Amino acid sequence: MGSSRQPMLLAAVLLASAPSALAFQTPCKTRSTHRVAGSNIIITNDHHEQLLISESRRMQPTSSTSLYLFGMNKNNNDDKKDDETLPSKDKTDDESTETEGGQVNLFLVKNLPKAFSFLKVAFPSFAAGAVATLAVLFLPLLLDYYDAYSGGTFDPNTSMASNKKKDVMMNNINQPVILFETILNDLNDAYVDDVDIQKLFETGVKAMTASLDPYTEFESRLEAQELEESVSGKYGGVGLVIRGGTNLGSADLAEVEDEMSNNVEKIETAAPAAPATLKNNDKVPASTSPPVAGSLDPKEKLNKLEKKSTNKAITEDDEDDDIELAERKRARRKSMEEGIRVVSAFEGYAYDAGMRVGDKLLAVDDFQIKPTTPVDEVRNHLRGDPGTPVSITFLREGVGGKVSEPQTIQLQRQVVRIPDVKYFGFIGDPRDGIGYIDLSGFANDAGREVRFAVRALQHGAEMAAGEGSGSLVSVNDPSKLKGLILDLRSNPGGLLTSAVDVSTLFVPNGADIVSAKGRGFPETLYRSKTEPILNAKTRLAVLVNEQTASAAEIVTGAVQDLDVGVVVGKGRTFGKGLVQNVQDLPYQTALKYTVAKYYTPSGRCIQSTVYEEGSSSDGENGGARYKSTKVADKDRSVFYTAHGREVKDGGGVEVDYKVEPQKASPLELILLNSGAYSDYAAEWSRNHELTDNFKVDDATYKDFQRFVEKRQNEGDIKLEVLYDSQLKELQKKLKASKFDSSRKELDKLRSDIIKDVKKDFSTYKKEIIEDIEQNILARYLPDSMLIERGLKNDVQVEATAKLLKDGKEFDKILPNREELLVEKSDTINKNADAINKNGGQNYEITSTLKPAPSLQSRW
Repeated sequence: MGSSRQPMLLAAVLLASAPSALAFQTPCKTRSTHRVAGSNIIITNDHHEQLLISESRRMQPTSSTSLYLFGMNKNNNDDKKDDETLPSKDKTDDESTETEGGQVNLFLVKNLPKAFSFLKVAFPSFAAGAVATLAVLFLPLLLDYYDAYSGGTFDPNTSMASNKKKDVMMNNINQPVILFETILNDLNDAYVDDVDIQKLFETGVKAMTASLDPYTEFESRLEAQELEESVSGKYGGVGLVIRGGTNLGSADLAEVEDEMSNNVEKIETAAPAAPATLKNNDKVPASTSPPVAGSLDPKEKLNKLEKKSTNKAITEDDEDDDIELAERKRARRKSMEEGIRVVSAFEGYAYDAGMRVGDKLLAVDDFQIKPTTPVDEVRNHLRGDPGTPVSITFLREGVGGKVSEPQTIQLQRQVVRIPDVKYFGFIGDPRDGIGYIDLSGFANDAGREVRFAVRALQHGAEMAAGEGSGSLVSVNDPSKLKGLILDLRSNPGGLLTSAVDVSTLFVPNGADIVSAKGRGFPETLYRSKTEPILNAKTRLAVLVNEQTASAAEIVTGAVQDLDVGVVVGKGRTFGKGLVQNVQDLPYQTALKYTVAKYYTPSGRCIQSTVYEEGSSSDGENGGARYKSTKVADKDRSVFYTAHGREVKDGGGVEVDYKVEPQKASPLELILLNSGAYSDYAAEWSRNHELTDNFKVDDATYKDFQRFVEKRQNEGDIKLEVLYDSQLKELQKKLKASKFDSSRKELDKLRSDIIKDVKKDFSTYKKEIIEDIEQNILARYLPDSMLIERGLKNDVQVEATAKLLKDGKEFDKILPNREELLVEKSDTINKNADAINKNGGQNYEITSTLKPAPSLQSRW
C-alpha cells in the first residue's frame, strides 16, 4: 500500500475504535469498595460507573436456583438501595418457603434494571469494536475503489516496476478484480446488444490462463465434471460411446440455425471421423422424429437455404467462401440424416445388454431425440445415479438394407468404470512367455489394474509352460513370464499416485521414482517401499511414441533411469515435465494450473518446451497466447542411469531401441478422417452377414473403391484434402495477382494430386484391407477382441516381442541386469507382503514441508 494511504488507514482505524476505547477506559476517580454483609458480593464505586461483581454463594438445600449478572450502577444512591435490598443469609432462609413464582418475580425486579444498565454500555462497545474490525478488514478494498474512481490512472502497457513509482497503481490483487468487475457490469448494462455475461467471463478468464502455458485452464462446470471423471475413471451411466455432430462454427449459418426448429441454440455437424468421437461419454444419436406440425422438414429448409444462397449476387472474392459454406451445409445435412450413432459399447455394460456399434438411438426414457438435439443433452439423459432404471429406444439396420422396427431395452444405470488397461494377453505362443499390457491412462485404479494384469500373465505363463512340458509347474514360479511389453503409446498421462503405483511394480525396493519442486510447491520425493512384482529374470520393455506424455513419462523415465527395462519406439516421448494441480472453485468450477516441474530418478527434467507468460497475437485462445521455445540440443545436459548409461534432459525420454512404426499412407489418413471406413462398414452390414471365416476379398475391395469414388463425386470426400488449405491459399494469391495461366496450372496440380492419392489403393492395399476388416468387425465384436486382432499386424509390437524373446540385443543394452537387480534386492528388507496385507501404499513421500502436497495433482 502506498505511503499516502497508510495515514488514512491508521486514522480510520483509530476513529472507528474510539467509542470502544472510551467505553472501557480506566476510572480517573478514587475507587471505594465495601462488602455486603453475609455474602461474597463486592460493590465498586467511582465517579463514572460502578461494577457489581457477584459470586455464587453456597446454596442451601431448600433454596432455589439463582442467576447472577454483571450490573452497571449509575450512582451511589442506587448502590445504597441495592445494599438495602440485597438479601442476607437469614432473610433468604426465611423466604425459602415462598412459592417458586414469587422468587422468580423478585429476582427479575432486582436484576432487570442492572441488566439493562449493563446493555446500555456493552452494546455500543460491542458495535464499536465490530466496526473497527470491519474497517481493518475492508478499508484497503474501499481505498482501492476510491483510487479507481478518483481519477487515478493505470497504464497496462507499462511495466509493473514503473507503475510502482506512481501514486496510484495496480499494487495488489484487489484493483485488477475491481477493473474486471467494472468492465463486466458496464458491458452487461450498456452494451448495444444483449450479452451472455457468463460466456464473456469465461472468455476473459480462459484468455488470461492461455497466456501462461497450454496446461493452465479454467474449467467450467461441465468441463470440471469431465475432468473429475477422467481422474476417477468412473461415472454413473450405461457404458456407451456415441458420436454426434460438432459446431459448424460460422456466422453465415445463423440463418440455418434460426429456421431449423424451435428452442435450438446451436447446430452440430457430423464428426469428421471416428478419432473425433467423444470417448468415455454416454452420448447418443439424433432421432428421425417428425418435424413440428406446420414447419418445413429440416432437409427442405437446408435445400431452401442453399438455393437462396445461390441466388445471391456474389463477387469473385466471395466465391471460395460460398463454396466452402455450401460444403459445410451439405455436411450438416448428411449429419442430420445419420443422426447420432453408437461408436462403442463397453463390455460388462451396454454391450452385454445388446447395444452395438452403428445403432441409431431414438429416445431415452420419455425424451425424444430430434435431428437437432445436441449430443451433450442426450448424454445428460443417459447418465444418472447408479441404480436408477433407463430405457433406450434405437434402430438397427438389417441385411438387405432393411431397417428393423424400433427396439427398446431396459438398463440399470451403474458406476461405469473406464479401465486404463484396455487389454492384456500374450504375443504369439503363450509358451514363449511374452506378455503384453495396453495401458491407456493413469486414473485412480491404474496401479491395481496393472498389478492384476501382471499376476494374470505370470500365472498364465506358468500354466502354458506346464502344458508344454507335460509336467506340473510350481504356482510360485513367476520367472516363466520371460518378457513383458508395457504399451504406453499415445498415453496422455493422469494422476501422480497412479504413476507412482505403476512404477513400484517394476522398480527395486527403496528406489527413488520421481521428485517435484516449484515456486509454491514443496520439494517432494516419491520413493518405492515395496518389492517389485516382476521377477528379475523377466525382461521388461516399455513401448512409447511421440504422444506418450506426462505420467506415462514418469513411468518410462523411472524404468530407464533405474535400468530395470528398455524403452522401445521411434524417437522420443512428448516431453511434458510439468505438474498441474486441480483447485476446486465456487459454483462447481475448477482451475487447473501448473505448480511444479518433476524430475526422474537421475535428476533430469524431461520438459521439452519452455513456456513464458506472453500476449502474442494468435487466433486461438482468445488472442492471448503464451510464448514457447523448444529446448535446443546444445542446451541439454547429460545425466546417468543407475548403471552409468548416458541420458539427457530437456527433450522427453529418448528410446533405447529404435523401431519404426508402420507408416500410414495419405489415402489411409483421408479415408479415416472422412469417416469412409465406418460408412462403408455400415453399408456392408446392410447387405452381408458376418461369417466365422470373414475376410475382405478382392470383390469386396473393389466394391469399397467404387464406394469411395461415389462419395468423392458427391463431394463428401476430398482426396486432396491434406493439401487443400495450401492450394486454396495459393489460389487466392494467384487470383489477386490475376495470373490466369498459373491458375490453370494449379487446377491441373489438384487433379494430379488426386491421381497420385488414388495410386495408394494399389500400393497400400494390404493396410487398407486391414482397416476395412477392423471397421466391419467393430460392429460385431467387443473392443478387447479388436485390440487382440490388431496386435497381429503391429510391427512395433512384433519387433519388441522378438527383442525380449531373443534376449541378445536386450542384454547388450542392459548387461548383467539380472544379477544387479538380484544383488540390490537382497540388500533391502522385503516388506511387500506386509504392505499388501495391511493395505498400505507401496511408496513413501518425503517433503521439505509438512503436510505433503495434494496427491490429486495431474502429471
